[in-house]
Amino acid sequence: GIAHGERERGGFSGVQAAQTGAGFNGKLRDYQREGLGWLQFLRRFGFGGCLADDMGLGKTVQVLALLDSAERTLPSLIVAPRSLIFNWKQEAARFTPRLRILDHTGADRMTRLAEIHSHDVILTTYGTLRRDAPLLKDIHFDTVVLDEAQAIKNAATGGAKAARLLKADHRLAVTGTPVENRLGDLWSLFEFLNPGMLGTSTVFKRATAEIRNPDEDMRTLLRRALRPFLLRRTKDAVAKDLPDRLEETIWCELGGSQRRLY
Repeated sequence: GIAHGERERGGFSGVQAAQTGAGFNGKLRDYQREGLGWLQFLRRFGFGGCLADDMGLGKTVQVLALLDSAERTLPSLIVAPRSLIFNWKQEAARFTPRLRILDHTGADRMTRLAEIHSHDVILTTYGTLRRDAPLLKDIHFDTVVLDEAQAIKNAATGGAKAARLLKADHRLAVTGTPVENRLGDLWSLFEFLNPGMLGTSTVFKRATAEIRNPDEDMRTLLRRALRPFLLRRTKDAVAKDLPDRLEETIWCELGGSQRRLY
């Protein structure tokens, strides 16, 4: 990662908007191509980064475009809340159909464990990551992506510890809320992405004083330190690129008790 990045710096000419690979089924909007270029910049230099666009701006499709275009020999791992596993499958089938997806969730997941290296992308949940950490930590992944990465904002939780144990050449966090309550949330996120970058947890907490509204000097320092590793666009900023309002019907299968109640 970092050593590779050192070799790449000599020819670096800035972050550029990128085109999707030949296997990508669809067209990215301008700001999404800029996001893809930024993700490729991180990959090229071996940095971990946080894609923090507003909800609804297509973070999932930008990550899929990156995984689809990247040359790799190892599988990638995406960790997401259980409620979003189906969405990742659906978006992958739509935009990146050539990616081979393995669902590593559910009671029968161990029967599919041997298939991990014959797939491009492994999908799992934070709960499964905690339970299967002893197994997953021994697998070398190309890229590990944490979706709704605020799930690891507390560095002391089992999920955050399990995420830090994972081995990967590249690390990404995806969240529309990189800071939910206090600046301490950032330490856990970046300790996963770029270990040691923000110092030790105690030093960071002391520097930020764990306050909700740090002074302007602290804000400026953090902005400068994190700017290369955190990309956030708001809906207002990219409104010109967004289409008119679309309505989509999503069908949900009722469970047994829900069906009886209905």
